[in-house]
Amino acid sequence: MTPNLFTHPLATPAWELSPAATMRLHTRSLWTTPAQDEATAPARRIIHSRALFADRPARIERVSIGAAAGYHKCASGQERDAVLDLGLFIPEGQEWREIGRISGLAGDILANGASIELDGVETTALVAQARRAATDEWWPGWNLVTTGIEVQGQIDTEWEARPEGHLRVDAVTLDGLPSGITATATQTEVRFRTSHLELGFRLISPAWSHLGLDADGEGRTDRNLLQMPRSMDIVRSGVYPSGVYPVLRDQNAEYLAQGPRFTDITGMIPLGFLHTEYRGSASVVNNRVRYEFESETADQRYILEFTVHVDRISLRATRSSAQDRRAWTSSAWHVATDNRVTPSEVLGASTFTGETGLLNGPISWHFPRHGTLSVHASGDALWRSDSVRPLDTNTLELKLGERPTEFGDYLLPAGTYTAEVEMQVRTPQLAELDEQASPAVRRMLERHTLTALSFRPDTATYSNNGASMHCTTSLADVSAIAVQLDAAPGLTPLQWVGDSLQRWLDGAPSYGSGATSHGTHRLEDEYVHMAANTLVAAARFVHHAPEGHDWFRRNRAALHRELEGMLARDVDGDGLVESTLRLGNSGEHQWSTAWADVISFGWKDAWANAVTYELWQLWEPELRALGEPDLAARIDTARLRLREAYLPTFHNPETGLIAGWRSRDGALHDHGYSVVNGAACATDLLSEDQARSVMESLVHAWDATALTDFRNGIPLNLWRIPESDIGGVIFGLPLGSYQQGGYSHHGARVIVDALDRVGMTVHADLVLEGLATTIADDTSFGGLGSGRDWRMADGTPSGYEGQLIEGFSVLASALRRYRR
Repeated sequence: MTPNLFTHPLATPAWELSPAATMRLHTRSLWTTPAQDEATAPARRIIHSRALFADRPARIERVSIGAAAGYHKCASGQERDAVLDLGLFIPEGQEWREIGRISGLAGDILANGASIELDGVETTALVAQARRAATDEWWPGWNLVTTGIEVQGQIDTEWEARPEGHLRVDAVTLDGLPSGITATATQTEVRFRTSHLELGFRLISPAWSHLGLDADGEGRTDRNLLQMPRSMDIVRSGVYPSGVYPVLRDQNAEYLAQGPRFTDITGMIPLGFLHTEYRGSASVVNNRVRYEFESETADQRYILEFTVHVDRISLRATRSSAQDRRAWTSSAWHVATDNRVTPSEVLGASTFTGETGLLNGPISWHFPRHGTLSVHASGDALWRSDSVRPLDTNTLELKLGERPTEFGDYLLPAGTYTAEVEMQVRTPQLAELDEQASPAVRRMLERHTLTALSFRPDTATYSNNGASMHCTTSLADVSAIAVQLDAAPGLTPLQWVGDSLQRWLDGAPSYGSGATSHGTHRLEDEYVHMAANTLVAAARFVHHAPEGHDWFRRNRAALHRELEGMLARDVDGDGLVESTLRLGNSGEHQWSTAWADVISFGWKDAWANAVTYELWQLWEPELRALGEPDLAARIDTARLRLREAYLPTFHNPETGLIAGWRSRDGALHDHGYSVVNGAACATDLLSEDQARSVMESLVHAWDATALTDFRNGIPLNLWRIPESDIGGVIFGLPLGSYQQGGYSHHGARVIVDALDRVGMTVHADLVLEGLATTIADDTSFGGLGSGRDWRMADGTPSGYEGQLIEGFSVLASALRRYRR
């Protein structure tokens, strides 16, 4: 059988006995604009390409598409999708030539697939670019192009070693270091240490070996933020023999590169991870490290001169070439960071062109719990950031004199290009604080405002963290923070809310949002709370952003669709929104309509309805100001009816609390959800007297469970959720495990706001101070996979990501109180 060349030959349990691969696979995301036959496509969107690069020409016989894995939107199950429009390209000189196209209707391709015969075309590179999909339509995803395209053909499997080079070490002199800097040299590296920085340089290769930051300037820099390649990973056991995974031979391993990279469009790769076709020299003179080298194969010459200061790194970078080159990957300097230490963020102005993740102007390279490098460059510099989840790696790369193309690759014009770069340990401040803010609150805001703004430039949306998926529901908490922050060069928190919303309105998938292969509905009909949260953020953006009203007019049809959709979710006319898909009945083990996704919130969801009230409250005056009185009137009517129905439906007289949900069978499900009660009482959904009674009952329930210290967080539920009300994941776990009563900071701003609203300021102070203390001291969250985003009563981690964006929601409450 002819092999599928889009399946990596080492993706097998027998990898230990397999020879080296003579091919590489690469999936790439890129921005695009509508083609002539894409009249209904968004003005900008992200599509994906799948590329094959071979050491010697491969023979391509046939390319096929069919049903495959879609964008994983979590609790609705595994999604299925299919490419509906696929272009095929091979390199020809310095251009890409289209050699074929496959297109068809969704029903036909999902059922029968489609293919094209290529009759043995020979090439060292093939790019398959998907422009449309059956489920996610104009946003064909990474999973789809990785699993939904087959390339039948033959490839030469005889591997040949490529030339390997190293640098000549001309000098290592450290006897004249400036004050405040110490350094040590070994056979392989020189390492500088200051109160703010620890920076290691390899000697015979142009690369960093260590990066440590301490924003406080106390010398805590020993933890390496860089991703260090390892030959095998014992954590990723899976199906691999001996419980190991071949990291060095992973198909994404090129992202592990430290230093320069270059792969031309034929697939030739002289510079990059495990590719060292260069010659040149390295020298160290006191606090200055200079790399000077060239790659004849790439026809690129680099001079990289770093100067280490007490609180900053300077770089003068030069790239020169005698001829124009076109590259699939190219970086004058590439840095891979370890998300298991902390999920780094690169914040700046996205270009929305070419390969995703490109940024112009100043950037902030933020490492939660460690500090921020404020980066400024002069000259022909362009930045790019990416997140490689399978390898726990985020990246930052400097592109020097490069021109991104619409195809998603790069033109490197002939000539000499220089940039002066300054990376200073400095955390930007986006709000001036009142002197009444406590030390813990002040440090929380000054140290972790950027942590709360985890906007990923490679996806152009706020995400769980700098290395996680995007969830539009998070925009409610993020927007509550962003509307209270100032903008700064390269830092536009509110505009990033708008960018995130634009993706959503244009049909991009995210967690619990968008189209699904499991029916004709949208996932917002299942995750009702998430739809409400996103519309709250949209109302805030329309109101607070300078371009808010213009943005509304440009997106009027889509926003009307979403608002009308939310109105229509009141299926029985009582004013409350319902999900007809997730019913909340005990024993049916459905997943949630609410943010707490593995609990069977359903039918009439108190959390979702509290947020729906807020969105009606926010949208009604905006719509009147925008000249939309009819829709405003309908929304105001819905708001009043929801308010009338809310307390009778959800109040539990036995506990005095607002229950989590009332299921389709009429049962009330109350497990002591603090955040639900905060959401119900933070607005005027309940009268002030009603809200105070509820919040007093909540505090009484806290006291009864000995919850008087909030540094460890607030349990999602105070009382054990029965197995019959669980949708998945947490079956059989003890109280305190993840969403079975796990302690966290998630979404707690509404609790502080509700306590303030009803005059219980002493309790509000206690909650805010406790939560702020453990954000400020970095203990309420951790690196990717640390599980510190949820905790048991004794502090044992019981989460999964390690850091979630909702864990910083109380910054909004603190800003409301203390921002000048």
